[in-house]
Amino acid sequence: MLINFLNSFQISRQRFFTYKYILFFSIPFLLLISFAGCSSSKKFSDEDYNYNSTAKFKSPDIKVLLDDKPKTKNITLGSNVVLSSADKRIAIVNEGNTLYANIDGDKVIITIGDNSFTSESFKIETKDRNTFLSYNGKSYRGAIKFFSDGSKLIIINELPLEDYLKGVLPLEMPIGKGDENVEALKAMAVTARTYSFSKMNKNNKTFDVYLDVRDQVYGGVKAEKALTNKIIDETKGLILTYDGKPAIVFYSASGGGYTENYKNVFGNFDIPYLRGVKDGDKPYGSIMPNFEWTEKYTEGKFLSMLLNAGKIKNVNYTIDDIEIVSRFASGRVNELKISLESDENGDKEIILKGNRIRSIIRRANGGILRSTMIEIEMDDDKNIEITGKGNGHGVGLSQWGAIYLSHEGTDYKEILSHYFPGTEIKPISYDN
Repeated sequence: MLINFLNSFQISRQRFFTYKYILFFSIPFLLLISFAGCSSSKKFSDEDYNYNSTAKFKSPDIKVLLDDKPKTKNITLGSNVVLSSADKRIAIVNEGNTLYANIDGDKVIITIGDNSFTSESFKIETKDRNTFLSYNGKSYRGAIKFFSDGSKLIIINELPLEDYLKGVLPLEMPIGKGDENVEALKAMAVTARTYSFSKMNKNNKTFDVYLDVRDQVYGGVKAEKALTNKIIDETKGLILTYDGKPAIVFYSASGGGYTENYKNVFGNFDIPYLRGVKDGDKPYGSIMPNFEWTEKYTEGKFLSMLLNAGKIKNVNYTIDDIEIVSRFASGRVNELKISLESDENGDKEIILKGNRIRSIIRRANGGILRSTMIEIEMDDDKNIEITGKGNGHGVGLSQWGAIYLSHEGTDYKEILSHYFPGTEIKPISYDN
């Protein structure tokens, strides 16, 4: 059965604790949390990868932010759980009881009936690995932890990296029919693991990744599929490296036939293996639904987007011209010039650059523009039409490009070599 997190407080008639734990923790205490994170002795194996080489791989734990909005939370249990702090058991809490989580400054207070405990953090986990925790309608492996940032309750899911990836892969890439996408899924698994591993080495004390598009979409146990779980197991521990270090990786839905240099999208410097890569004569990602797309705007709508982005103070302008000033080698727009006329405000030129264009000129549904691999036309009535191809920033792996290559019989190592030239696939190894 699951542990259910509810928004209404419920008083249970059951006994609150297994007695042997009450005896040890019957007085207030303050404890520091001990993170079950990555070892500081991470290294890469020098041996060439083979599936047997990961037989002793022990997955480190990753911390996923589930919620950082509530000040309090009520937790009604669907099975017996272990409540602990700083890796020390406080109690076994019986099924049906309710835990009330609150904060007091940087401390968390857990109340169960008349019993309250205070610490910098708490953890709940099931006694049985085959029983899962549930939060906001989703089931999760591992443990759920509670912290305070001083003003609100922070709730995270801490679990082995490989288990986390099982809840990511089927949401980040289509599974396809039969085994047609298997090699693409393997490439995606290695890429997602590399991304996650790099995030785990950041200095965020509380969590490593968000559970949405700010990092990778993570759906927990309910998102898992048999095929993608098998692929995670088969690629266990594999990440991309460059010059003996974990690679910095990015991916997007479709590179539009030509991926983009890292420098042109995210930074002021080049990364050797994150440079634009051209597909064959036919863009690999063209098998993506809606690979080519169109967005249409009235003059008023277009001016409203500029207003919302803070580029103009009011909409009392006429659009005189929209000009693509320059492009990158990939064909993506580097610089876009918008010329405005106004008797009231005076004439104005607005320059938009690179990937920033996508967050200012938005889609009709309010989302960011799918790509900057675009053409723009304006008619005599000032109606504007943008036609484009691809979807995403275009740096690194093209997911639909990888799917195309998988359909063509390309194995995942070649796919990764195409999109991350010069990198090597290495298994993570850990010193005990």
